[in-house]
Amino acid sequence: MGELILSLLILSMLVLWPSPGSAAARSEQIAASPQLITPGTVSAATDPYAPLRLYDGKWDLLPASGDKPGATVHIENRCAKVGEFFACNQIVNGKNMALVIFLPTHPSGSSGYAYHNQALGVEDGGSGSWGNLEIVGDRWVYSSDETDHGKKIYHRTINVFSGSDKIHFEVQWSEDGANWTTKMSGDEARAK
Repeated sequence: MGELILSLLILSMLVLWPSPGSAAARSEQIAASPQLITPGTVSAATDPYAPLRLYDGKWDLLPASGDKPGATVHIENRCAKVGEFFACNQIVNGKNMALVIFLPTHPSGSSGYAYHNQALGVEDGGSGSWGNLEIVGDRWVYSSDETDHGKKIYHRTINVFSGSDKIHFEVQWSEDGANWTTKMSGDEARAK
């Protein structure tokens, strides 16, 4: 159960990309053309799938844990565009954990885009209501809400990219949708 929760948490932080060819070829493409695939240079306004492609490949996630960093989590993302959907299979620490589905919905501002997303867990299915993702430049915000014992709880994960190979994330919750408490934070880096 803990692995599934971690996987779904990680999935809520990730947005992925289908790229033809091997992982080595994609790494060479990234090294040779970083200006083509950084969050600041891809335009969701003209191609809503372009920013989703940034997470393709292997990543190392290092959660912050008090004064000491937590254990590194190894993530591999395999994605493809299927019709109007964008689907991503995610492997966490060598174990196939979930399929994440994205559906572009509408432009957001002059340079962003909004999406619906949903994770289907391998072990429990995990189907439920759609969550939301808004991408504007280097800032990506996943959001959802739930009702627990008659009380609405809001959730969001904020990803801030530094180029195409690094991300800082914060997982937060709120009782009113205005005042947020950070439950978890950390950094992700593209695995070498």
